[in-house]
Amino acid sequence: MLINILLVSLGGALGATLRFTISPQIDKLFNSNFPFGIFVVNIIGCFFIGLLISLFENKLMLSENLKIFLIIGFLGSLTTFSTFALDNFNLVNQRNFYFLFLNLILTNFVGLVMVILGIRAIKIFN
Repeated sequence: MLINILLVSLGGALGATLRFTISPQIDKLFNSNFPFGIFVVNIIGCFFIGLLISLFENKLMLSENLKIFLIIGFLGSLTTFSTFALDNFNLVNQRNFYFLFLNLILTNFVGLVMVILGIRAIKIFN
């Protein structure tokens, strides 16, 4: 159990650090009221969780420790529902309902598509 806690902690620290460094850079790149930073990070995370789940299900990655480190730790902290919710709250406060609905719809729809693409990418090459 202690090793699992350490794996989640290490993966979480790395994922959170990556999100902390790249999300603001993406926001600066787009220079918009739309929260592109968290959107892009969440979408990329959706693709990789689909990819990893497919790798584990197809027995191409067998280590349970690697699964705990990558999926629960790294991707769990790289992607973030709480920041997504806060971004939407801020859009409500700004009365920017266009970007609010755009963020709600795009994040959920594109996120689902990216999970599917991640799973299919492994099936294509397996």
